[in-house]
Amino acid sequence: MVLTDDEMSFLTENGSEIKYPKGQIIFSEGQKVNEIYFIKSGLVKIYRTTADGRQVSVGLRYAGDFIGCAEIFSNYTEREYSAEAMGKVSILIVWKDSFKKMLAERPQFSEKILELMSTRLREAQNTLYDFIMNPIQGRLAILLLSMAQRAGVEGEDDIIPVRLRVTQEELACVIGSARQTISSLLNMFREDGSIIYKGREIIGINTKKLKSWIQE
Repeated sequence: MVLTDDEMSFLTENGSEIKYPKGQIIFSEGQKVNEIYFIKSGLVKIYRTTADGRQVSVGLRYAGDFIGCAEIFSNYTEREYSAEAMGKVSILIVWKDSFKKMLAERPQFSEKILELMSTRLREAQNTLYDFIMNPIQGRLAILLLSMAQRAGVEGEDDIIPVRLRVTQEELACVIGSARQTISSLLNMFREDGSIIYKGREIIGINTKKLKSWIQE
């Protein structure tokens, strides 16, 4: 989401900026709903914890995204999901009343939030479809493409230069797999030329080759 200078100024003046290190919880299930969060920089994982203690990721949120919005527009008084920093993250926390005032006074901003919520609904529907239609390698390819398209700009020969600092455990959590399976698939993608590594970091995505792993 691209905010105007006026919208960004309102958030800054009415919010508090907090920096989170990797692995720190930003909000958790059961927490009272009093605020929304705007990601200034970094990557955030949204997840839910099962009865047996497993984490089930439902999405990744990037710089420029709002998180914690759904409960603001519903009758829920407690968070149903948790949010965790996947690296160094800077967050603007804005109280619910200030956020609603911003929506009421700035119709164009309200339209942006409606578009954001609509996009997330489509993403949820697409995720369900992808899980049904694609085996693990297809789901991993979809996730890597999505992360690359948000983090980089496509260059020559279908290559997107990126710096994806994400662990195999985190990838496994997002697509519902085991770390060992993700490790094997990443090796397959690297040998195929679908991804480019430097050390332990993914620095390039070949969109054409990676899409060949996806069933549509």
